[in-house]
Amino acid sequence: RIIAMENGGDIKGVFERFCKLSNAIKEASESNGKKLMEDKHLGFLGTCPSNLGTGLRASVMVVLPELNKDVHKLEEICNGFDLQPRGSSGEHSAAVGGKWDISNKQRLGFSEVELVQKMID
Repeated sequence: RIIAMENGGDIKGVFERFCKLSNAIKEASESNGKKLMEDKHLGFLGTCPSNLGTGLRASVMVVLPELNKDVHKLEEICNGFDLQPRGSSGEHSAAVGGKWDISNKQRLGFSEVELVQKMID
């Protein structure tokens, strides 16, 4: 798992740092005569089916105090944009102080750039 994060709203900068690290891992593997498990159609292969393809989960932490009062409404809004809300401590956790982790729901059939753009939109 590769995680790139920072405070603020520089999503492009975080994504660029993620790409550099991802490429560095691939190059290090290849320089040691190894290859990452990758399929031209399916993308990178790992042990968890939800991470098939890019496996990229782009997210932002936002404070939504009013929607924190109606979690079903928040889920309905997120579903309309193919996003998923997670509590401030991860999946299936409470959103302490209305702080939510909003991320792309889809991971298959889209490039990393498309997934980040979906989250931004």
